[in-house]
Amino acid sequence: MSRPLDPSRVRPALRALEPRAAEHEGRPGLLLLDPLGLIEGPVFVPDALVPILVRLDGTRTLRELGLELRAAGASVDESHLTELVEQLDEGLLLHSPLFQTTLNATADAFLATGSRGAAHAGSHGYPADPSACSTALDAMLGPFGGALEPPLRGLIAPHIDLGRGASGYRAAYQAFASRAFPDLVVVFGTGHGGPAAPLTGLPLDWQTPLGTLRTDRAFVEAVHARIGAAQPADLLLHRREHSLEFQMLCLAAISRARTGRPDSIPVAGFLCGSLPCSEGDPDREDWLRPVLAALREVALAAGRRVTFLAGADLAHVGPRFGDAAPIDTGARASLAVRDRERLAELAVGAPGRFHAAVTHAGNPDRVCSATAIYLAAKLAGGRAELLEYGQAADDDGAECVSWCAAQFPGTGP
Repeated sequence: MSRPLDPSRVRPALRALEPRAAEHEGRPGLLLLDPLGLIEGPVFVPDALVPILVRLDGTRTLRELGLELRAAGASVDESHLTELVEQLDEGLLLHSPLFQTTLNATADAFLATGSRGAAHAGSHGYPADPSACSTALDAMLGPFGGALEPPLRGLIAPHIDLGRGASGYRAAYQAFASRAFPDLVVVFGTGHGGPAAPLTGLPLDWQTPLGTLRTDRAFVEAVHARIGAAQPADLLLHRREHSLEFQMLCLAAISRARTGRPDSIPVAGFLCGSLPCSEGDPDREDWLRPVLAALREVALAAGRRVTFLAGADLAHVGPRFGDAAPIDTGARASLAVRDRERLAELAVGAPGRFHAAVTHAGNPDRVCSATAIYLAAKLAGGRAELLEYGQAADDDGAECVSWCAAQFPGTGP
């Protein structure tokens, strides 16, 4: 944003940040967290400034904003508003030339590293120490046998923390490891930070405490050559997203257990945003067909055997997610019924109907992985076989997160 600002022309717009209620030095307000990681640490905004920030949506000039605030009874003058907007701009909180320049430079630097670090090593069930991590993964996933049948065409595994979702990870990756390794695993992970694009591939290798997985960069680049270039903001969301990282960790553990190397399974990780659908069913959307065709044709080129994997949780309910009532035993049982009804659409080979069932009435159960599950199921083809369903719930009823493990065992190319 250029300075000096012209209050009659500048229309400041706050960029997407994650707000959380907080208190600082006895003052109530909001903490603003940056999903892109451009700002170090949270930014505290006192309650007195919140009415200004919520109006920074790019539709009002500074002059119009001042008039509106004063009409609402606020004591604020134009010079103070101008100073505040300048501070917000310098702090990278606004959409502006400074923000865009910083965003582009940070994304370029990220891609230049060559690999994506193990951002969540040290979290629940996922030790950062290589030896401890190996021990924990061996205990969670168990011994691997088989490997005589062709690879799975598709797989759904949880992305909840490994501590609470251990049995789901075990069920999913036991099924994967019971068959021959595919030539490529295409992993779809939920983008919790709100990526703008439905699909953003990362052309970087994946570091884990067990070693580094190799990304098939040619595949990622070929897909984006057909669907359009990845946006810098969506690329940066890869840096902290756990939904893909936890799948890469499990794949590295299986690879190392069977071959002694963590990188014997080539991967391609894609972060998923929402699928805009007029009726909730992506199968009816003309715009999506070329995207699916690009993924399918590039993946299966030269007869490659490919597993399409979704790192996916299901519902998020309870007061911690905005519901009024705690989640008791009865509410958990009702949720299980609703989850299984939705998953039944995958069991009959109807991923579009699954997506529509999730998004119906505004997705009141906050199922977070409809896109990842839809893409994995649609590209794998065939019917899903549910391996395990689970719920992770707090004792006080504050939250319940559900998840599943499922396989698509088709044997086609």
